[in-house]
Amino acid sequence: MLRLILDSALHVLLIFMYYSFLKTAIEVFTYKKPRKLLLLAISIFGVFISLYIDIFLGFFFLFIMLIITGLNSREAIVSALTAGFGFIIALVVVMFILTTIGTMYNIPGFRFEMRFEELLRYMRG
Repeated sequence: MLRLILDSALHVLLIFMYYSFLKTAIEVFTYKKPRKLLLLAISIFGVFISLYIDIFLGFFFLFIMLIITGLNSREAIVSALTAGFGFIIALVVVMFILTTIGTMYNIPGFRFEMRFEELLRYMRG
């Protein structure tokens, strides 16, 4: 039960981050005020596609949805790239914070289970 609550809270946090990056990217690069409910729906689907299917498919979904909402192709690609890159960076930061807390407090689901030598070997390819 606790795991379900924590997973749901993490998904809500990721959706909020995706939404805020998307909203900011559209407002900064297009000077348009998008509808909040539409952006929330796009963010929910974008997060689940990016996390569970493929990150490039999530970017393509976002690009297509921005085209459908009335942006031209240049505005849509810049906004989609900005929102997608911001989401990936935010995801890395959140996972780093969670694994650090899990390792410090010995939480089994969040603990970093790799030795330093394995990490180096993994980073080299």
